[in-house]
Amino acid sequence: MPLDSPGLEADLESLFAAPPATSALCAQAWADAVEGYSSGIVPASTTVTASAAALATALGSAFTGSDKTATAAAMESAFATFAASVGAGMAGYTPTPPPGSLGFAALMEEPFPETHADAATVWADAIHAWMTTGIGTLIAPPNTVVPWS
Repeated sequence: MPLDSPGLEADLESLFAAPPATSALCAQAWADAVEGYSSGIVPASTTVTASAAALATALGSAFTGSDKTATAAAMESAFATFAASVGAGMAGYTPTPPPGSLGFAALMEEPFPETHADAATVWADAIHAWMTTGIGTLIAPPNTVVPWS
């Protein structure tokens, strides 16, 4: 089962419609959504759950401030670390996590989507587009390159 973009979108819509009361709970909800999205990644990874736990911790710190530039930068770092950690669990493959930034700063700029569903679509599409730029290269011949999916 590949990356679950529709599931991520549904989870984010629920999160946006009824945000948790604290930054820690919000971070955990984000991590849960991303874990569900990534649980079927191809090539398979044994570190998705542990990576999501670390993502929750990192996002908990990111969500405590009120400066959206700092929050976006912290989210970029948290997601880059998450992807690298997921890649590290791809046994038999040399992982190349998604390069560059996901684009959180742009997602936090106006004009904002009008509905929770629209926002979820925009955010889920950005995360999915970024994650699918990761690759795994089979360690043994024929050294097949497998895009993350």
